[in-house]
Amino acid sequence: MNKQSFFTIGSLALVMATASAGIQSAELEEIIVTAQKRAESLQDVPISMTALDGERMKDAGVASFSDLSSHVPNLEIAENAVNTIITMRGISVGANQSFEQSVGIYVDGIHYGKSRQVRTGLFDLEQVEILRGPQGILFGKNTLAGAINVTSAEPVVGEEMKGELNISQESDDGQILEGNINASLSEDLAVRFAFKDHQADGYMKNGYANATNGANPTMPTTDENIWRLTALWEPNKDTSVKFKHTESDYVRLGGTAVVTTWNPTAENSLPLANMEASNQMMYAAMGAAFPNYAANVASGAIDPYRDSISLGGLAFAQSLGRDTSETAEKSEGTNTQIEDTSLNIEIDLGGGYTFTSVTGIAGYEYEDGIDADFLPVSFLGRSDISEYEQKSQEFRIASPTDQDFSFVAGTYYTSSEQEIDRLVVIDGTLGLPALTMQAITGQGNPANGTPTFLAFSAAQIAANTGITEAQAAAQVGIEGATMFSQVGRISNWKQDTDSWALFFQGTYQLRDDLSLTAGVRYTEEDKKAHAQMALTTNSTGITTPNSGAFLTALMGSSFDSWAHVFDKERSTDQLMPAANLQWEQSEDNKYYISYAEGFKSGGFNAADDQMPAFTLVNGTPTPQPTVPGVGFEYEDETASSWEIGGKHTLLDGAMSLNWALFDSEYVDQQVSTFQGTTFVVTNAASSNISGLEVDLAWQATDQLRLGANLGLLDGKYNKFDSAACTAEQESAILGGATSSGNCTASATGSSQNISGGQLGADYSGALTADYEHPLSNGMMWFTSADIYFSDNWFLA
Repeated sequence: MNKQSFFTIGSLALVMATASAGIQSAELEEIIVTAQKRAESLQDVPISMTALDGERMKDAGVASFSDLSSHVPNLEIAENAVNTIITMRGISVGANQSFEQSVGIYVDGIHYGKSRQVRTGLFDLEQVEILRGPQGILFGKNTLAGAINVTSAEPVVGEEMKGELNISQESDDGQILEGNINASLSEDLAVRFAFKDHQADGYMKNGYANATNGANPTMPTTDENIWRLTALWEPNKDTSVKFKHTESDYVRLGGTAVVTTWNPTAENSLPLANMEASNQMMYAAMGAAFPNYAANVASGAIDPYRDSISLGGLAFAQSLGRDTSETAEKSEGTNTQIEDTSLNIEIDLGGGYTFTSVTGIAGYEYEDGIDADFLPVSFLGRSDISEYEQKSQEFRIASPTDQDFSFVAGTYYTSSEQEIDRLVVIDGTLGLPALTMQAITGQGNPANGTPTFLAFSAAQIAANTGITEAQAAAQVGIEGATMFSQVGRISNWKQDTDSWALFFQGTYQLRDDLSLTAGVRYTEEDKKAHAQMALTTNSTGITTPNSGAFLTALMGSSFDSWAHVFDKERSTDQLMPAANLQWEQSEDNKYYISYAEGFKSGGFNAADDQMPAFTLVNGTPTPQPTVPGVGFEYEDETASSWEIGGKHTLLDGAMSLNWALFDSEYVDQQVSTFQGTTFVVTNAASSNISGLEVDLAWQATDQLRLGANLGLLDGKYNKFDSAACTAEQESAILGGATSSGNCTASATGSSQNISGGQLGADYSGALTADYEHPLSNGMMWFTSADIYFSDNWFLA
C-alpha cells in the first residue's frame, strides 16, 4: 500500500467526519483504562493503544492471547514447539527458553515473567489493554516494544446471586464450555467463580502417525481447562481487597508445523563420513521405509506429517520419578499446568491520595515432547520437563489529579526460579530393520555396513587408539564400544533472578490546555545460572551419563556436543526515562509527542548444546568443561522511541479516531543463532522501526457499531551480520561450498549478513461490525463480522 495515499485518504475521512458532526444520535460508550496506573478515559491517555472490552472479546471468539493478533494492529502472538513468541511493531524474541519477552504481559497487575505463561486461555475478562511502544516507567523491564494489560472480571458486592453459561462450537470439532457465578456472601464480601473447558481436534491429518497414537489422527489436538476464584472485600468505603487464584491445564498432542517439501539437495555431495552432511543417508532411509513419501508430499494425496513420538520421552520421565507405571513411548506434544495468585489492596488515604499494594505468586510446570526430525522415521527426539516460580511485590502511591502537579510513585521487587531438565536422543538405526540400515550405511564411512550410522570405521578406531587398522577391524560394530544404536544429551539448567526497581512519574499542568508528563525508573537485577550437560548412550542407559572416550569423540566431532558444567552470575542496572507533552486543542481533539526508553535484561543460554571453551593442549584443541564458550552469556537489549499522535472524538461522541506516528531504535538485540550444529545467543542485531497506527470506532446507530484499525510498518535491521543460514544455504556449505548467497562458512559454523533486511509486515489491520437487536422476552439478536488482513511476514 502506498503510504502517501493512505495519509490522503485518512485526512479526507477526518474532514468528512468532522463536517458531519451533530447528525448522529448514537454515542460510543466511554472506555476506561488503567494504562497509567489510574482509571482514565482512553481518549485522555497519550499512548498508542487498543482496548478490548471483555464482552466484545467473548462475542468475537477471542479465547487466547494468540487470538488478539487478529484484532490489534502491529501485534502477532504465535506458539512454536518450545516457546510462545510475541511480536509488536516487528520486534520479537527467539525461541531460546532463557529469553524474556520484548512485550510485557500483566494479568491483574502480575507480570508474566516467561512466555510459557501466555499459553493459558483468556476467559471471563473485564478488559484487555494493548499498549504499543516502550512502557518502562510504570510497567518496568521487558516492555521495550509494548505491554499487554489484562484485567479479569470481578464480583460485585451487594449484587444478588447470578450466573452465566455459554456453549459454543468451532471448526475442527472444537467445543467450548464457559461460565461464571457471582454471589455476595455478606454486605461487604462477594465472590466470583469462573471456568472454561476447551477441546478441539487438529487441523492437520497425520498420514504417518505411529500406531500408538491411533490411525491417521488429526493434530495438533487441544484439551484445556481453566478456572478462577475471585473474592472482593470492601470492609469500608476507603479500602478494597481483591484476591484472585487461577489454575489451568493445557494439553496439546502433536506438533504445530508440518513438512511440505521433500527433496534431496543437489549441493550435498559429501560421503557419509561427515555426519553433518547426512542428507543422502536420510533420503535413502526415507525411500526405503516410505517409498511414496516424496510423491505424497508433492501431490497432497496424504497429509505429510511425522510419527509424532517423543523419542526417549518415557525413559526421561521415569528417570525423574514420573510415569513409572507407563510402558508406551511418549507422544509428541505439551502438557502445561499454570497457577497464578494475586492480592490487590487499595486504600484511599484521604485528600485524593491512594495507596496500592499488588502481591503475586505465579508459576508453571510443563512436560514437552518434540519429534525434532519432522519425519516418520525415528531419528531425533527432544523431551523437556520444566518448572518456574516467581514472587513479586509492588507498592504504589498516587496523588490526586485535580492539581497542577500529580504523580505516581512506587517500588517493585520480584524473584524467580526457572529449571529445565532435558533429554535429546539421536537414533542411529532410524527405527529401521538392521539389514536395511546396513545397506544404507554401507555406502560410505564411518558406518561401513553397520545397522546404525553412529559407528566408527577401522581407520577411525586405529586413529583414536594407536593400534593398527588391521587390529582395529575386529572392534568395528561392537555395540556400546565403537557402535551406538542411540546416543543422547541429558541436561539440567537452572536460573535464579532477583530484581528490584524504584519508579516515579509526574504530570505538570503548564497551562489549561498543555501538560508535561515525565518519569524515570531505576532497576537492578542479579541472575545466577547453572548449566550442566552429560553424554549418554542406550547401551548404558539413555538417561545415564557416560564419559566413554569413543562416545565423547563421536558426539564432539559429529554434533559439537561436549559434556560441561557451567556456573555463572551477572548483574545489571538500568535507568529508564520517558517524557510526554500533551496539547488539548479542544475537549474532543488532543495531541501528544513523547519519548521513551526501555530495556530487556541479559542472561544465559538455556540450550543444552552450548559449547565449552577450548584451549590448546600439546597442540590439540581441548574442551574446558567448566568454562563456557562464546554464546553463553548475552547482554541487555535497549530501545528508544519517539511518538506523535492524536485522539479525536467526532460526530458528537459517536466516533473516535486515534492515530500515532512512531520511530524506534533497538540496540544490542538478543538473538539465537544456529552455528553449524549448535545454538548460541548473542547481542548481534540492531534495528530501526517506524510506522503509523490508526484506530477508528463508530457507533453508527444504537444497534450497529463499526470499527477499523490499521498498522503500517517500515522496519529493517541496521546491523545483523551473524544471522542463521537457511536450510538450503546450510546444505550448500556442508556440501563443500565456501558460501551460498549471503551465507558464509567460518571456523565456528556458518552465518549470513542480513543487515538492511526487513522486519515485520508492511501492514496489518482489521475491520469489524457488530449488530444487536432486542427481541421479545428479553432476548437479544447479535451478529458480528470481523476481517483481519496482513502483509507477508519477514522472519530472520
